[in-house]
Amino acid sequence: MNRQIIVEDTVGETRAGVVENGRLVELHVERWSEVETRAVEGEIYRGRVRAVDTALNAAFIDIGVGPDGFLPFGKAGRPKGFHEGAAIGVKVVREAQAEKGPNLARAEVDEGEAPECLTPAAPLAQRLVASFGDADAIWSDESAIDLAGAFEDALQPHVPIPGGGSLYIEPTRAMTTIDVDADGRKGQGNTLKLIESLNVSAAKEAARQVRLRGLGGIVAIDFVQMRQIPLRKTVEQALRGGFRGDRAKVDVAPLSQFCVGELARQKRQRSLREIYLDDTGRFSVETCAIAALRRLEAEGRADRRRRLTLAVSPEVSDWLNAAQIDWRGALTERLGPRFEIESRADWSRDRCEVSTS
Repeated sequence: MNRQIIVEDTVGETRAGVVENGRLVELHVERWSEVETRAVEGEIYRGRVRAVDTALNAAFIDIGVGPDGFLPFGKAGRPKGFHEGAAIGVKVVREAQAEKGPNLARAEVDEGEAPECLTPAAPLAQRLVASFGDADAIWSDESAIDLAGAFEDALQPHVPIPGGGSLYIEPTRAMTTIDVDADGRKGQGNTLKLIESLNVSAAKEAARQVRLRGLGGIVAIDFVQMRQIPLRKTVEQALRGGFRGDRAKVDVAPLSQFCVGELARQKRQRSLREIYLDDTGRFSVETCAIAALRRLEAEGRADRRRRLTLAVSPEVSDWLNAAQIDWRGALTERLGPRFEIESRADWSRDRCEVSTS
């Protein structure tokens, strides 16, 4: 398989896309504001046992960043000498999500103070290259793929199906639902052949979108009705094949008599939606602030002589002035000290404009 990691490094975050055989299949983002404040998959800590829950056959571990991690004991049960307050080695196997802390596994570490991070995560691009083992990393400006556009598209509910038709993706608290719509798709052959072709294409694209958006948990796909069992099995196989190469564990159930496909995908990290949107489904203030800085940097690179003024909403201005990240120092290094921020009353948080003088 031909695989590449495309990397885009902007002020506030690093974004990356995994490309397999010419198509984007995964999108990842790492924000500056979360460095050393959020446990990353693969990191090793010397943690402190906060509490042991015999009913759950597990313990909660303070690792020094974010919420306590969850350490299951497994079939072997609670280890001998394992008690509250003990310092133990743990490895992050799944990152924290929503109100839940990271999932942990035992790791051998030397004695010492706890909590402490002993093996911090490498930068995002290095982690992706190492995890796949057969990929090369390139910068986004060296690739023909529009990485920025891909991130925007991956937050939209509507997705076109190659060859015609549409997917409508709706994440809910309990699961993600995907509706398949013909949307005027045309093809040769009889109606059954058209429906089979649509559903097979939809299955492949649905699998790609689930992986691309980092969706986990239960996913239900409402395909166009097919009564013939052999046709349903063909679509089911296409859905399974769409997850080939996915590092997350995926279980695909047989299509129901109503032609609904169900799958469960291991949730190893937050989805793009969880990172970029707030609880109301709007772009978060941080997302809008980083987007504004990205636009300011792009304008500054296009015109390297004039002064720049970035106008933003009061919410975004407050976030930038709070200096949760050293965006000003980073932009000064990239553009020079020739920019300023202005707050515009009554502007929506996602609005920004750059002027020059």
